[in-house]
Amino acid sequence: MNKKAVLVPSIVAGAVGTAAFLLKDEDKRDRVKQSYQRYMAKMKGKTEEAEDEKLNEKVGYSDPEDIEDNRMVSEGSQYSVHHFNKAQEENEQPLETTMNDK
Repeated sequence: MNKKAVLVPSIVAGAVGTAAFLLKDEDKRDRVKQSYQRYMAKMKGKTEEAEDEKLNEKVGYSDPEDIEDNRMVSEGSQYSVHHFNKAQEENEQPLETTMNDK
């Protein structure tokens, strides 16, 4: 009998058996999935460290040319003003300053 004819089906059967064992439990499936995603990200050069460098470069500096970032900052500032105005309307009390009362 040819060695190749025995070796290839044995390898395939071993791979199928290992996959079945690893994928039968949900916890093991999740670990295999995460390992695969990490491996693929590493192969594509999209590691977590590379993403952190990009994020750290952007933190604290709002680029005037970055429309999405400016929109996010604008929406964030509008949210707090809207929240404050809503609280004032619900209480119907005049705004009291605490710093100048001393």
